[in-house]
Formats: sequence, C-alpha cells, structure tokens
Amino acid sequence: MTPKAVGTLRKVEVVIGHRACLELVRKFITGKEIISGEMTPIKRAEIAVEKALKGRDVAVVSTGDPGIYAIASTFFQYLKKEGVRVPVEVIPGVTVASAAAALLGSPLGHDFAVISLADLATPWKAIRRRLESAAEADFVVVLYNPKGKLGYQRLKEAIMTLLNYREATTPVGIVTNATGEGEKVQITTLGEVSGCDIDTQSILIVGNSETFVFDAKIITPRGYKEGVGY
Repeated sequence: MTPKAVGTLRKVEVVIGHRACLELVRKFITGKEIISGEMTPIKRAEIAVEKALKGRDVAVVSTGDPGIYAIASTFFQYLKKEGVRVPVEVIPGVTVASAAAALLGSPLGHDFAVISLADLATPWKAIRRRLESAAEADFVVVLYNPKGKLGYQRLKEAIMTLLNYREATTPVGIVTNATGEGEKVQITTLGEVSGCDIDTQSILIVGNSETFVFDAKIITPRGYKEGVGY
C-alpha cells in the first residue's frame, strides 16, 4: 500500500470490501463501520453511493491498484448508468505487475503491454489479437490471470501465440503471491514455462528480444546510448 492509501483508510468512516481484503488492512480500520462479504462489484458500488449520499466518507477496498483490473472502472460505470454524481477519489496502490517486476529484477525496463487472460471477461479472439500485436511489436508482455475459471487453456494458447514471434529461450518470470504470504519467484524460458508451477495468484512477465538474465535477475535494457538521453 502507498502511504496515501493508509492515510485515507484511517480518515474514512465506512470501509467496504471482501473479507480477505479487509483482513489485510484490519489494523487501520478498527472502530469504523465495516461492510464485508462476497458482494459483487456493483453491489459494493451501490452501498458506497448510498452511504456517501448520506454524507459519510467511504472507502471501497481492493488489492493492488484499484484502477488496474479492479473496482474503480466498475464503480464509475455504475455512477454513469445510475446518473449519480458523488465526489470520488481513486487512491493508487502498487499493482502486481510492478511488485512482480521488482522481485524479478528489471523486466519492465522498456515498453511493455499488460494483458489479462481472464476467461470470463474478454473473448479469446480479442485477447489473441492483442497478444499477436504486442508480440510482433516486440513488447515485453505481462500476463495477468494465467489460470482462469475454466483452467489453463488460455495460458497454453497464449504461450503458443508468443512462440510464433519469440525464441523459445526468451526469459520468463513467474511470481506467485507477490509481496504476500507464500511468495514464490521462478525464472524460466518461454519454451519451458508450461512445466512450471502456476496458479490463480501468479503473474507472468515474458521478455522481449533484448531481455536477458543476469545474476538470477531478468533485465530488459532501457536502450540509452552514450550522448543520447544520458
């Protein structure tokens, strides 16, 4: 969490989120009105707006950064659909891509694309097109949600798609539970990644044509040249 997120949690009156999320911030929200449970994002938005319209300061909590594959966009969509206007501030957090990259070294040292393989969110046809475009343009590729509700099929197809554009020796970093309990870091190659331990809490970072491994770290060169940009 960023210091601003901690400060905000300490100031608000009402905190809403899944129990697992709220457990992570328990020491900052003691004595506040806490609303938890397995609510849909829309239901959380509905309750937050209801409280806010009564003059309460409300925080809706998620893991990582709320604006990246998380609750912020759904919250704004709800406001638009319902025609509601309330003051909203998105408090940045550290997304798992940044956390995982730091544990791996510097795999995101140059341009990169972030793609989610979540199988209940975006049609595979659209994901494959994005993967092909990113791979052809030689972006480092970050893969969120490698194991979906329906299993590993999308990950298998994503790897095959990337292998059409990348060497099998391309470095790949796998980080599970980044910065959390049971954190695990694996470094492998695109050709060997299928045999690695990957679950729903994992994220993959696939290097580009210049990415290399040095001293058990994955590095993507920034590309500075003497006299140009130094």
